[in-house]
Amino acid sequence: MTELNCRLAIEADLAALCQFYQDICAHQKDDQFGADWHWGIYPSEKDIAEAIAQKRAVVGIKDGKIASAGILTVGNDPLYSKFAWPTPAEDNEIAVLHLYGVHPSFRRQGLSSVLLTFIKDQAKKLGCKSIRLDSMNGNVPACRLYEKNGWRFVSQETVYYDDIGDCKVDLLELAL
Repeated sequence: MTELNCRLAIEADLAALCQFYQDICAHQKDDQFGADWHWGIYPSEKDIAEAIAQKRAVVGIKDGKIASAGILTVGNDPLYSKFAWPTPAEDNEIAVLHLYGVHPSFRRQGLSSVLLTFIKDQAKKLGCKSIRLDSMNGNVPACRLYEKNGWRFVSQETVYYDDIGDCKVDLLELAL
């Protein structure tokens, strides 16, 4: 198995990273489980470009292609502020993982844990005490992946997303 090269995305990655997310969005119709993303709304090229400029986009490169990616922000997501979280932390000590995915061509190769370890290290370097995320309710493979990598189920809640409205999600947190 070729090693996964994990790093922060750079401006030159913009087109490839946009294509990565477009491919995932297009493939969702074939997935039993998925994030229910809508290219152009969430995620969008503007979102990706902004994440790259702010050094928040992380990528895992295999065979010269983006195999996995995510956006790591610092500061509690406003969607999460009303929920109780087990790890006490100030806003600037909370990281949130968004848009985490593996390209359909690279799934089932054990790559997710490699990029998630890189993301944990990045959050620690940023002085964070935890990483929070949500997964669509019922996305058992995603929850298993996160739990295998140290995240713990916190609660099931309803959140509102601009592109899909109210939806039930599983909240997960990794204490660092």
